[in-house]
Amino acid sequence: MNPDKDVAAVRDWLATPAEAAGIYLADEADGWEYRSYAELAELTWSIAAVMRQHGMGSGDGACVIMPTGFPCVAAFYAVWACGGVFTPVAPPMFGDLGQIIAHIAAILTQAKPRLVVTSTEFEQLVRQAATAAGRTDEPVVIDAATLRAPAERVFGEPDECALLQFTSGSTAAPRGVRVSWHNLANNIAMISALVEWRSGEAMVSWLPLYHDMGLVGAFLTTVTNQGDLYLMRPDQFVRDPARWLRAMAHAQHSPSPSFALGYVAHRVSPEEIADLDLSGWRTLAVGSEPVEVADLQSFANLTGPRGFSMSAYTLAYGLAESTLMVTSSARHRPITALRIDTPTLRFGEPVTILDRELLDDTHRVDGAGWITGLGYSTPESTVTVVDEDGRKLPDGALGEMVVVGDSVALGYSDESEGASTRIIDGALYTGDAGFLHRGEVFVLGRMGSSLKVRGRSVFMEDIESRVAQETGITKGKLAAVAITEPGDQGIALFAEAKPGDWIAEARRIIRSELGPAQTALIVTGPRGIIRRTSSGKPRRRHMWEQLRGGSLTDAVVHEAEVARYCDAGGGDGHQGEAPPSGENLERVAADLPEPALAVERVRQLLEKALEIVAVPADSTILFEGSLAEGFGNAGSDVDFLVLAPGGEELPTLPTVLFIDGRRVEVRTRSEAQLRRQLEQVAQAATVAELDEDLLNRCQRFLRATVIRPGSLDVDELRALLPHPTFMTLIADWWTARAVQALRYAVALRTLKARDEAIDWARDGLLQAMKGWAARRGESYLETKWLPQQLDRIGTAEPIDRYRDLSDPGAWAGDDPQRSYGDTPQGVLGDATARAPSEEATWNQVFELAAELGVEGVVDDPDQIVFARVPGVTTWTIGGRVHVVRGDSAVFALSDNGARAWRSVVFRHSLAAVLARAPHDNCAELAEFVRLGFVGLQWRRGELLTPALAMCKPVRPYTPVPSALAPALGVTGAAREDAIATLSPLPARRFTECALNLVWSNIVLENAREDLAGAVKNGQGAVADIAAHRMIAMGVRVVLSAFGIHPLPADVAPSSTLRRLVPANAASRDELLARLESARQVRFSGDSVAGLAVLDDFVTLVRSIAADPAATGFPASFDSREQWRRTLAIGYDWLRIAGYLDTDLPLDEARDLLASGGQQPHLRDGAVRS
Repeated sequence: MNPDKDVAAVRDWLATPAEAAGIYLADEADGWEYRSYAELAELTWSIAAVMRQHGMGSGDGACVIMPTGFPCVAAFYAVWACGGVFTPVAPPMFGDLGQIIAHIAAILTQAKPRLVVTSTEFEQLVRQAATAAGRTDEPVVIDAATLRAPAERVFGEPDECALLQFTSGSTAAPRGVRVSWHNLANNIAMISALVEWRSGEAMVSWLPLYHDMGLVGAFLTTVTNQGDLYLMRPDQFVRDPARWLRAMAHAQHSPSPSFALGYVAHRVSPEEIADLDLSGWRTLAVGSEPVEVADLQSFANLTGPRGFSMSAYTLAYGLAESTLMVTSSARHRPITALRIDTPTLRFGEPVTILDRELLDDTHRVDGAGWITGLGYSTPESTVTVVDEDGRKLPDGALGEMVVVGDSVALGYSDESEGASTRIIDGALYTGDAGFLHRGEVFVLGRMGSSLKVRGRSVFMEDIESRVAQETGITKGKLAAVAITEPGDQGIALFAEAKPGDWIAEARRIIRSELGPAQTALIVTGPRGIIRRTSSGKPRRRHMWEQLRGGSLTDAVVHEAEVARYCDAGGGDGHQGEAPPSGENLERVAADLPEPALAVERVRQLLEKALEIVAVPADSTILFEGSLAEGFGNAGSDVDFLVLAPGGEELPTLPTVLFIDGRRVEVRTRSEAQLRRQLEQVAQAATVAELDEDLLNRCQRFLRATVIRPGSLDVDELRALLPHPTFMTLIADWWTARAVQALRYAVALRTLKARDEAIDWARDGLLQAMKGWAARRGESYLETKWLPQQLDRIGTAEPIDRYRDLSDPGAWAGDDPQRSYGDTPQGVLGDATARAPSEEATWNQVFELAAELGVEGVVDDPDQIVFARVPGVTTWTIGGRVHVVRGDSAVFALSDNGARAWRSVVFRHSLAAVLARAPHDNCAELAEFVRLGFVGLQWRRGELLTPALAMCKPVRPYTPVPSALAPALGVTGAAREDAIATLSPLPARRFTECALNLVWSNIVLENAREDLAGAVKNGQGAVADIAAHRMIAMGVRVVLSAFGIHPLPADVAPSSTLRRLVPANAASRDELLARLESARQVRFSGDSVAGLAVLDDFVTLVRSIAADPAATGFPASFDSREQWRRTLAIGYDWLRIAGYLDTDLPLDEARDLLASGGQQPHLRDGAVRS
């Protein structure tokens, strides 16, 4: 980096300005006013003299607030001629005067310039802004008519910072970016190289000079190259966009945001430009916002016949913090377009590419959802993608774009905390979400304005693009805003358009991205309702705050259908409506609820659904579910039940549709199916026979509204289970479930499972309240609408108490057990203070449950007894207790677990068992209950089969199987630290492997005895055969311990172990090495050394295949005691194997099992060994 060279590259043209080139300024007619660079240099030095008279010196800042014109562009360079830091400020345009003054004041406050430079027409406004910023100095007013010729032309010594460029402030308050001379020189050089600037070429720009793309990309790049610049104001472009194209007939380069191309294609007719020759247009740099494929193609369709080629497009990614340009696609290369699966976008995960196309003059694409590539990293500017923790992501993964290069700015004038865009150690974290595809940059939108929905990202820019594509509204007239209020998430779409049918389509698009439960607000209004930054970007958050505050005048909010809720007094909340129709009177007479969605709207949705779904012509269609019941909201399903005559078995699975932004479900049932369900409920001997699915189906039918009558007699079907009868039945059902849940809560609290006990008690109280409400007419099953059901019931004393007790805040935050033990006597700690509150709450739950009709529940652990569970057995192997559950799962208990198991006495109460236990084993007993090792029963009553509301009865859970390898040894299953460790092997395979392990050990011992005898007698060949048997049995032991069954053939032991023993298994390499050594042993030589090698191999085998605490497998054939120990081990395993009907490896094993673990044929009184 050469500072002097960088400064010279930007400003030294002032010393030797071009005479034959300059700036053409658009006038108010259709002409251009021209000044050569030589004339502009003179003007610049004159203004520099004025600035110096007002104290401007090296390193000082100057804010320039002037209209686009020759004095303005000269003032820019005059600041640099003085060696100062230049800050362009947007001149006042249209809009609220107070907001303009506040905006300028905010920049002045942050920039703290030595001078504020303006023109006569803005003098008063700038003075007000300066006063608002707390400044007492007068602005420097430049009047070209009174300027004197410069007395000197001497450059001031520059500071490191050249430009203080303020961001657009589209997602937050504008921030001053400190751009160095090196940043400017590097970025101008990058742009010049991209467009392949040639001497004598010209640029046309209508972009504002205070915006980075207009300032750096057009103005500074052209002036630095001393080329002709045709300069228009943005308002001139808006009034006459064809003027830009007419200027391009004399130029080769121009920048433009994407929306402007679409605007031109929409506003300019082919006839207006019929005489233009645009074949000389070499580059059209498109950037500043997401690039729309539709804009590119529509502009090319308009200008292509006039010679413009899509090969001129250079699609750029840039931002002020990188001076301007970061990357860009190249000229004369096709544009990469991707169609991605936006509903699956998740930060840090791969982006699903649905389609990829290359666009040029001969190939286009149709439809929405396309995004364009923005070029590749270069040595001067490198882009990587990182996750939320700053870790680099691979190609194709969605993350934050990070830029490193010589154009990355020095930093900010005000380092704001929590800003989405930040510069850290020279790396620019952009706050833009995107990904690389085959190395090319693709940007989706701002992270700060996106919305997270169920873990995936929804970008406002994408919503705007899709709505524009599908509705035909120009994208520039749309602005989507993410709503992230507490309890309210969604999107507000602002549109400068008249209301129309497009609103329903826009809402459908939003709902398809968010789901029906999220807010989809459409706001329409006249031009200007979309508030924009000085660079034209929508001020999304500002617009939402204005809408909420009621200050967005002329805005019309178009709500979706709003669910209608009944108030506490039972009214429907609608005043001034027409009297009830005949249909409504029929509903009242039938005691049916008032739906929460207007019946006419329901009919409209049904008509659209029937265009997609085929139903029998004579079927009856009912509106059912929460909306039909009078509850629901904008996210609730619209549920239809189609009743078909006859007895066909129709599917239960609904057809799910998405219509007008609503999720619609169509279910079918035949008359016979429905009749069978109603009769099953009506004829049930006890409520325990009924489940929630069946009851829900019946309740929804009984309370549904007929939308389209058919051939079925609905009243006759309802008479099979009259609603009053159903209400009594459902009340009893809820109450019986409440009994079970509350009793289970008592058991868990006794076992010190506090959190679970509280949740079960709260749920039991909920079910008790559902039963109480059902006796008062509220039979709807789903518990989520209980608050609305209670509102409809009205004022009743239990309701307020229930609401208090169901609030999680009613329970103490900490475990009351903490009030015991370490708390000093007489010191009242927090836990001690909370414990009485929790105890009181617990008692109140049971008191209220009794008032609600729940009988037979007392908080007494002596009333709950342990019960046996069918299919659960215990087996002790080598002193280790195993539990077999359901003949399929094997658990190994910890030592504490084994002690707790031995304390259980079935048919004895929890209180009695706990009182007898020498140690606290509550945790172990609670886990036995969860795992289903033991059951619980109310004394002289039924087994506890608790169920949470709207759930099946709770079943024993199955933990994650042990990851230990080997999975078993001689003493049983491998154990982890858990109370009960689940073996990864199914029960039968577990015992099969164990029997092979034991028998292989016995055969190994027999071979070792044969080997020792052969060696002793010098029988080398016999010894070699015995050694081979030892090796084969050792391999079998290892494989059995790892759970392999059936075993492979006893061949190629080394490759067998290498193939089957996991690569990460402990001692695997050592085992393979010892195996190879053992296979090399021959007993024709040193037999003692050979025995030692084989013994080393066996020792390692048994250390791998045994519990570290085990003493190893007995030397079965050395003594009577060792043989007795061998038989004991075998018998332990044979018992469990026999129970599971496992195939036994030998007839001798069957005999040992039959003899009870004893040797046969011994005389009475003989030592049984």
